[in-house]
Amino acid sequence: MFVLLAGGGSTAFATLTVQRAEQRNAERAMEENTTLVVRALLAEAQHYSDAVRDVAAGLNTQANLTRADFFTATSAVTKARLPGATSLSFVAPATTAAIPATQVYWRRQGAVNLRLAPAHSDTGEHSFVVYGRTLDSVPVPIGVDLSPINAPAEALATAERTGQATMSQAYVLVKDRDLPRDQQQLSFVIAMPVYAPGDGSLRGWVVLAVHGTDFLRASIAEQTNSAVSVALAERRGATTFPIVTVGDPDASLPLVRERTVTIAQREWRLTIRPTARLLSASDRRMGTIALAGGSVVTLLVAALVALLIGGRNRALARVEEATAALRSDLKRRKVIERTLREREDELRRLALHDSLTGLANRAALEGQLEAALREQARIGLLLIDLNGFKPINDMYGHAAGDLVLAEFSRLLVDSVRAHDVVARIGGDEFVVLLAEVPDEAHAVMVAQRILDAAAAGPVRVDEDTVPIRASIGVTIAQPGDTPKEVQRRADVAMYHAKRTGSHNLAVHDPAMVDRRTADAALADDILVALERDELRVVYQPIVDLGDGSPVAAETLLRWEHPRHGLVPPDRFIALAERNGSINAIGLWVLEQACRQALQWDVRYVSVNMSPRQLQEPAIVGEVLEVLRRTGLAPAKLVLEVTESVMVDETAGIPALRELRAYGIRIAIDDFGTGYSSLHYLTRMPVDILKIDRSFVNELNGTPEGAAVTEAVLRLSHALHLTTIAEGIETSAQARELRALGCHTGQGYLYARPQPATELRGFAAPLDGQPLPL
Repeated sequence: MFVLLAGGGSTAFATLTVQRAEQRNAERAMEENTTLVVRALLAEAQHYSDAVRDVAAGLNTQANLTRADFFTATSAVTKARLPGATSLSFVAPATTAAIPATQVYWRRQGAVNLRLAPAHSDTGEHSFVVYGRTLDSVPVPIGVDLSPINAPAEALATAERTGQATMSQAYVLVKDRDLPRDQQQLSFVIAMPVYAPGDGSLRGWVVLAVHGTDFLRASIAEQTNSAVSVALAERRGATTFPIVTVGDPDASLPLVRERTVTIAQREWRLTIRPTARLLSASDRRMGTIALAGGSVVTLLVAALVALLIGGRNRALARVEEATAALRSDLKRRKVIERTLREREDELRRLALHDSLTGLANRAALEGQLEAALREQARIGLLLIDLNGFKPINDMYGHAAGDLVLAEFSRLLVDSVRAHDVVARIGGDEFVVLLAEVPDEAHAVMVAQRILDAAAAGPVRVDEDTVPIRASIGVTIAQPGDTPKEVQRRADVAMYHAKRTGSHNLAVHDPAMVDRRTADAALADDILVALERDELRVVYQPIVDLGDGSPVAAETLLRWEHPRHGLVPPDRFIALAERNGSINAIGLWVLEQACRQALQWDVRYVSVNMSPRQLQEPAIVGEVLEVLRRTGLAPAKLVLEVTESVMVDETAGIPALRELRAYGIRIAIDDFGTGYSSLHYLTRMPVDILKIDRSFVNELNGTPEGAAVTEAVLRLSHALHLTTIAEGIETSAQARELRALGCHTGQGYLYARPQPATELRGFAAPLDGQPLPL
């Protein structure tokens, strides 16, 4: 009887213990699934917001923002990439009085049949859908006014005020209101402002419309395996408004989790409930199994005790000893297992992550790259090398170098999307693996964003500000590529970027070759080229386009190598910048030009100055010493610099301001091909803009061909700057430049670069006839 009572009690205790364990398992599963839901929802929302930001960033660079520009910028946005998205629109603002003019303007930009339909007739503001691209089967209503619809109107206003991506309240989209009610679902829009590239004024908004049910289902379906049901509600002040529920909750499992998340300035309330799949059927029967098993064991023990009553004390003692030993062994085993798991996790983390920056290491990158290529994913690879990192270690110590690496790592992570892979593969080498890259232009845009962020974020080391400068090689994976081939192409492109100048990017081209060995030999030779009298100075006249008469001359450098013959400047200038010989060479060229200018009756002589020279602390004094030594007036000297100087306010710009204060004029060479930005241009000491030859080559008598050149000329006029057109090769180009308002230029039409002794006459007939040489 005692055995039966004890067995029954043990069985009840075991059953209760199993039920409690089941409850704990369910609670733990709920916590894990809740965490998965929140992370997945935030990651998916970030993915949608990034898509809107990328489109807005592309439209911000368009001067006219035509319908073709809109469809080009949105071509990468698809239903496959954004499962819940239903349409992309460009919305333009207008007052009631400006509606007719606004309609005419956007029709000219490609919205041919656009009819703006204001929803009210007061003098207030309107927001019209100008361009639209559907991502499902329902067309986008073009010309509709969103201003009276509270949800999108509020999102547009908030996005304009904050300049950030903003999510609207939930509502039924205008394009869905004609659908049957059972096919309608609450939706929301994500809006991002678009600004004019000139004055930065608001041009409109990019608006992405998203179906709430599709968005939620796409966000969590793969993460939770239908183990939980998720209800999405919107917080408006103290009130919660339900939007959508995905999944069928199981009422027999009273486990509920609630979370509040903020996405794109909108607060959401998530209610997560378990479904029937949270626990398997076998888990649900554990209590029954424990009860039945306990009952059987109790009966067997009772029978055994009845047969062996004489040896029960000895048997019980042995059972107690065995139980104690087993408990002790289980405790030791749990401790050992926990320790092993912790060590395995740490080893796995160390094996796949860089210890200094926390980024992925080379092994992790190669694994990710190999997997992406195996799946034939559309990926891009950016290979990044920091310029001038070794001098930072030498000057400030390795602790400062580590600080620069850590800060640049943070900058990289902030500049890419959450699902892109950022890795550190060497001392100062980094790689960004871009996932789902639509085309090469997108990868270039990301690389340029990284360069701009690095230029805008120098690192504070002790009392100094250390600029971060980098070279980036860009390549897009092709079908059949191996990881080594993709990395090799990015490496060749990165080195090409280094050769063309500091803080630059280059896209791999099949014509590129790996010239590191040859460049290393040339770098050694350029160190002694000046001593061996191998450098030559030539001049190209700058002429008045009205009568062809010379007004100035640009000084150019040539290197007659004893073995390789004439080496072009674009081959050896970057090498001289890297090994430090550029300063001595640049000052020698400056002195030759100043002495020659004294022998000519010209307004000025123009000399190119490397950005590396401007970083020398004594550069201002050295230039002034050359002028003093040669006797040339500062007003007769123009220093030409490239646009790359504009991005580093701590180095080049202060030196240029000081030189300009002494009367030396400053020219921007090849304007429009580098870091062109009104933000930089308006704060930089500039007197002359030189229109790059690539824009002059586009001149063909049409408005399209003259668009960029005309824009540069208008900009120069507004900023009171002089313009010089480069690369003029035909009389037609010269005539068109004069008609556009450009009065000075240079090019093979007038003269090729020649030694000073061969420039005879220095005059030209009218209409761009060649100079008599």
